[in-house]
Amino acid sequence: MKKYIVSLITLVGLGSLGLTSCDLSVTNPTDVSSDTYWKTDKDVWSSLNDLYSALIPGCGIYSDTFSDDVRCPYPWESAGSTFQTNGLSSQQDMGYDFVSIRRANDVLEHLDQSGLTDELKQRVRAEVRLLRAWNYARMTLDFGKVPLLTDRLEYTERDIKRDDVAMVRKFVLDEMREAASSLPKSYPGGYFQERSRLTCYAAYAMLARTALNFGDYKLAEEAALKVMEGPFDLHKIDAIPAATAPEVEQLRGLVDFAALGLDEEAFIRGVYSYRSIWDAENVSPGSPECILVREYLAGNADYTDLTRYTSMRPSQMVDGWSSVVPQQTLIDAYWTADGKPARIDITPAQRAKNWDAVTKLFEKSGESDFTKFANQLVSNGKYLDQDFFNEFRNRDPRLYASILFHFHRVADTDAGSSFIYRWMPAQNNESTTGYNFIKMVAKSTGTMLWGAYPTSEANYPSIRFAEMLLTFAEAHTLNTGYDDQARAALDRLRDRVGMPHVPVSLSQKEALELIRNERRIELAGEGFRLDDIRRYGNEYAEKYMNNVPVVRPDGETVLTMKWDKRMMLYPIPQTAIDVNPLLKDDQNDGY
Repeated sequence: MKKYIVSLITLVGLGSLGLTSCDLSVTNPTDVSSDTYWKTDKDVWSSLNDLYSALIPGCGIYSDTFSDDVRCPYPWESAGSTFQTNGLSSQQDMGYDFVSIRRANDVLEHLDQSGLTDELKQRVRAEVRLLRAWNYARMTLDFGKVPLLTDRLEYTERDIKRDDVAMVRKFVLDEMREAASSLPKSYPGGYFQERSRLTCYAAYAMLARTALNFGDYKLAEEAALKVMEGPFDLHKIDAIPAATAPEVEQLRGLVDFAALGLDEEAFIRGVYSYRSIWDAENVSPGSPECILVREYLAGNADYTDLTRYTSMRPSQMVDGWSSVVPQQTLIDAYWTADGKPARIDITPAQRAKNWDAVTKLFEKSGESDFTKFANQLVSNGKYLDQDFFNEFRNRDPRLYASILFHFHRVADTDAGSSFIYRWMPAQNNESTTGYNFIKMVAKSTGTMLWGAYPTSEANYPSIRFAEMLLTFAEAHTLNTGYDDQARAALDRLRDRVGMPHVPVSLSQKEALELIRNERRIELAGEGFRLDDIRRYGNEYAEKYMNNVPVVRPDGETVLTMKWDKRMMLYPIPQTAIDVNPLLKDDQNDGY
């Protein structure tokens, strides 16, 4: 039976950045006043770390349940299904919360009372202002107008108007620019100098992402280029890991390398270069692809991540819940192995017929051990005689690195070298779409939350270099056109996974279509998709999310997505309206 844990995902996702020490003592807020607090450097250090913990994002998979990519059917984990069917109302609070903004203002107001040096005060002030701007960027993307608060208000304040979007967004970009110009390039480590603190590159990356979402493409290009000129690169591996041998055997049969003119070893190495981005040993400050890292604290379950070990994990693996799973609409988006659109023209009825034939293979075999049976078929290639697997032949290596489909082998996790994915729709805790993620899923467990729920202690790349390449390519194409610079940025992503370079001759419209899909694939499941859909506009949203059915391999329609232009923003929650009379007549359109 599905685990009913109200808000558990959110609670675990707010773990410490790893900037905390072992001193996790808590003082009752009613016992703290500005007269007794803010006197020592540790007071500032703890408050700053609290902001990091609240505002540096971890895994964004639940954000993608509010899009055409990811499905989560459990309302206690996500309101994504409600959003996908245009069902949100003011009864849902989608994050209209000013707690962290108030905390940031509190630090800024009292920073001068501390015993920090003037130089350190200046740097901390830049960190706090950047985090506050980052928070406001999220708020205005989701709610449009929001109150712009730069002073610490009393808890009793009620009549607070929402400020115009243009005003809020100018403030955000100005604050990010200033932080980028004043923060250091790196930190040596140690107290107040932890290597995971915000750098100028992190600030430029935040600015690039925010400017792109705000539609300031000139600034987005400039900021992304600043990061590209820094000490970052795409994560790559030098050799195919020996532990992946069973899966590699399958890959060699799935892709017609010679016929497509592909370098077989580069392609297979690319699968694991991409998948291993999120491996624990590859995510830390200083790792080539990591511009900003969300750190977790090993050994303390309150500061670890439930999502990547348990929620995302397929139910066939120990402790897996299959809570957040890819939809068929995402599977269809992946390129063919030679970088072309995968023209998926199969009907749901035909796919269901093909699926039925596959399931009967085991039923007719007389075997009792599915894993043994399936692995035999994969090893001798006989499973490819089934039409069901045609959709998974000759596809983008990132599909093989990211998505589990029926009969897909995975050998480099704690599930054992013989693990092979089997979708069993009638079972509890099973994928509701027929697929599971393997991308970002933790390979091993950390400490147990509340003694019962396995978590991951692996850090998470909150901003990675690949995003900056995509941001630059899109912004540059909009500003200047699709030229050698835009193609060079995209080709770095293709080179990493062993795919052919992007086409040379495309119109601006064609290039933008390519970049949008490349972005969807490269960043799948990382929490970008809804922001992108909204940024591309209502016509794009209508195409990809209006009257679009989400269908399982067995032909069952999970839901039919509905889109309305009101979904460009979330509603102001009724709880906020109840305490602020000025919001009563200032609800977002359509709610």
